[in-house]
This record gives sequence, structure tokens and C-alpha cells, in this order.
Amino acid sequence: MKRLVERNVVVKDWRKTPVKVALVYPGGYRAGMTGLTVQLLYHLFNLREDTLCERVFLDGSKPPRSLESGRTLRDFDLVAATIQYEGGYVELLKGLRDSGIPLRRSERGDRHPLIVAGGPCVTANPTVMEDYVDVFAIGDAEPFIERLVDAYRENRSRKGLLEVLSDVPGFYVPGFTENPVERAWVEELDKAPHPTAQVIPLIDEGSPLCPVFGLTLGLEVTRGCGRMCLFCLASWINMPVRHRGLETMLGIVEEGLRRTGVRKVSLVGAGATDNRWLKDLCQHLVSMGIEFSTPSLRMDLLDRELMRLIVQGGQRTLTLAPETASEEVRRLIGKPIPDDRLLEVSENAYEAGFKRLKLYFMIGLPGEDRDSLEGVGRLVDKLARTGFRDIHVSVNPFIPKAQTPFQWLPLASRSYLTEASKLIRRSMPKGLNVRLDILKPAQAELQALLSLGDRRTGRVVEYMALSGGGRGALRKAVKIAGLRLENVVYRAKEVEEPLPWDMIRSSDFRLLKKLYRKLESELVR
Repeated sequence: MKRLVERNVVVKDWRKTPVKVALVYPGGYRAGMTGLTVQLLYHLFNLREDTLCERVFLDGSKPPRSLESGRTLRDFDLVAATIQYEGGYVELLKGLRDSGIPLRRSERGDRHPLIVAGGPCVTANPTVMEDYVDVFAIGDAEPFIERLVDAYRENRSRKGLLEVLSDVPGFYVPGFTENPVERAWVEELDKAPHPTAQVIPLIDEGSPLCPVFGLTLGLEVTRGCGRMCLFCLASWINMPVRHRGLETMLGIVEEGLRRTGVRKVSLVGAGATDNRWLKDLCQHLVSMGIEFSTPSLRMDLLDRELMRLIVQGGQRTLTLAPETASEEVRRLIGKPIPDDRLLEVSENAYEAGFKRLKLYFMIGLPGEDRDSLEGVGRLVDKLARTGFRDIHVSVNPFIPKAQTPFQWLPLASRSYLTEASKLIRRSMPKGLNVRLDILKPAQAELQALLSLGDRRTGRVVEYMALSGGGRGALRKAVKIAGLRLENVVYRAKEVEEPLPWDMIRSSDFRLLKKLYRKLESELVR
């Protein structure tokens, strides 16, 4: 990637700074700089005078190099990877390979950097990558930075460092950790650090490197979601939901806009609609003449006033996630929102000035039938009648996630997902500007395998990283690893059987079991 000119980039003296950290994002610059995670980790590491942190985006460059100094991963003491999606596992191993670092931790010694990984996928189920990652950070990022760097400075031998970290709450160290690992989390967001001098690329917003939401200041409004939909990983590994207060948010906005020079704010948080100060925040931004964007918002909490404020903030696309066209299936998955409410929200949004509508649906959900699949088109047609003529429909197979009540469910078969996709395509209303995207079953199969797999699944990741993927790569990798997809992703699990991620306590397993058993009983009726 060409060297970018950026505002607020941090460059430290390599000769005078004892600890060198490569902050790795498995993907390109545009995606990595869109979310707030990279900004937060960059800020937290660089707060320490004894630590320099440089960003490395795994975008296919060989070898991958840091943006700040152009150094390769081998030059750093710590390689800290944030894994936001399962495909990041493959990209991480490719990056290590292209940097000349042994993939397996058993083959690395004191002269190699320590490989640390965190993020949602790792917090849910790190076992897939046990043979490749030295240390996993389970939970929120803020509690780990000080502990990690302090331990590194005090223990330069790999074995000694790993032994020390295995006793630190929240760290999972394969081969060393003996007791279950409890998720580390920040109790009060108002007391947690939030980056204000965020890195902003000095480029045109039409550039392919420009972050998805443009040149914006990221503001985390809420962490987690109190609605606790049964399929939602973000809800269950971020319990309890935590909100930032209005005074804190306004302070971040004021300082952040001054230090970044931008005039737009991107609000972040799965449960943002539950923040009692969201309207006040939006009203303040509108009064300042600041544009802002919001995440997907909970339909039953959207009212006309909030919609009007969002439009005044410059947003013209309303993103909603009905998940299914069936009210009964919505109830089963913990999202009991009636069609009437969905239509009311759509109508109010159009009247408020929204021009485009984006809808998210899933296929392969428990309780789903042919009518609920064909109902997607009928629902889209009803929504179009509220005024929208530009509608984007995104359909994804339901992927069971570890640490959720649906972790015992199987992935729907390839044949079912293929047929379900056909039914939805045929159901789409004619004569409307509807764009339909459906994730292919093969991609869903890989996601499910990496979500529900165990240590042996890591061999699949390794093969795909070394082989470069390609048509049929997954099936071949699974065969080489000695696995059967039927036993990992296509089989419903017994509630009491051991799970690969039992060592990790990111959710309340007793509550997960209770809710899953309730679902089972309702499906049997």
C-alpha cells in the first residue's frame, strides 16, 4: 500500500522506545480504519511512553509492513491482532507466513515476536487458533494493555512471559492456562479511555482507501446490547450493556473534532438505541451543524423525533434488521417485533426524509418454513409501498455462534440454503429498484466451521492460508485435517456434551442452557 499522509499518526523513536508493538488488522486499510477498534488499540498502546505501536494491515502485501515506519512483523516484540470476523484467522496466518514467522507457536522461540490475539471471535472461541497464537485476550481491550506490556518488560524469555500471563485474569495462554478464563470487561464506559486524536487520512472521500463512513470521528455510544437476541454474539459477549453519559460524549465530540479537523461523527454501538441520551446527543450535533451516522437501530425504539434528527444529521439510508419475514420466528429468536411496527417505522422514516432502505435477513433459522422465506418478498413489497423505491436486501445464512444460546444448533444444510436462496430470489417484487445480495452456502460453511470448531480446525485454517484458497479448498482442507463437516457444523449438539470453548467463560452458560432448552420445547410443540 502506498504511504498515506495522515493526521494524528504517532511516530516514536525506535532506538529509545523499549517495547515495539505491531497492531495487526486482517484486512485492508479502508475496512480497518472504518471501525473504532484499531483507533482504540492504537491509542491505548501509544499512551505508554515505553511503547510504540504501529499499524499493519494484511491486505496482500508481501511482506506486510507497518504504515508508520515500513517495518515487517519480524521487527516487532509483540504482534497484537484484532480478529473481528472468522476469515481473519486465515489472513493472520498468511501475514505471518509472508513475514517469515513460523505459523505454529511450538516452532517459535525467543527471537520471534509474541503473537497476541483478541476480538469478538477470539472472545467466543479461541480454540481454533490454539496452535498458532501465543496469547488470547478474552474480553474488552482496555484491561489488557498495561498487563501485557508490564509482563513483557519483566519477562523477556518466552516461557517465563507465557507463564506469567497465564495467571493474569482475562488472558488465555494455550499450554499454560489451567483454570477457566473469565472474560475481562470495563464496568463504566465513562471512566474508560476513548481516543480523541484519531488518525484521519488526508485523502478525498472518493478515494478507495477512504473509510466506509467517510472522514469521521468515531464515538462509542454504547457497548453491548441489552436486547439479548438469542443468535447475537455481540450481545452475549458484551454483557452487561454499558452506556456512555451525555456529558462524557459531548466532551469527546468537542475535543475529537478539534483534534481531527473533521466535521462528521460516526456513532458506534450495537445497542445505541437504548442509550437514554441518544436523542440529546443527536440534537446537540444538529445544533452544531455536525453531520453524523448511526448504526443499525432497534425498530421498536425508533420514533419520529429521532428519525428527524438523524436525517438532519445527513443520513439518508435507514438500516433495519427484521431477520425474518415471520413474526413467530422473530419471537423464537428473541426479537419479537410485529410487522405492523416495522411498516410504521418505514413509513415514518420516509416521511422524515430517508431516501434509501437497507434490510438484513437470515435464512436457516429455527422454526423457519417455506412461507416465511417467500414472505421476505411480500414484506419488501409492503415496505416499498410506504414510499421507498431504493431498497437493498442483504440475506445471510444463520451462523451458530459460540457463547450464545444458539451454540448448540447446527448450520442448515447446503441444499436447504441453496433452495431457500432461490425461494427468496423468486419472491422479490418486480418493477422495483431492489438490490438483493445473498451469501453463498460455501462461505457460510467456512464461517460456521471456524465459529464452532476445535483445535483440529486450526489445520483447516493453516491449509487455506498456505494453499491460497480457491475452489474446493475448504473441502480439501477439512479432509486433510481429518474432520467431518457433518460432525462439526451440521450436527445439533446435546446441551450437556463438552464444547471446545468450555474453558472460556465469556457468557453465563446456565442462562444459555435455560434459553436453549426453552427454544427446544417450543419447537417441539
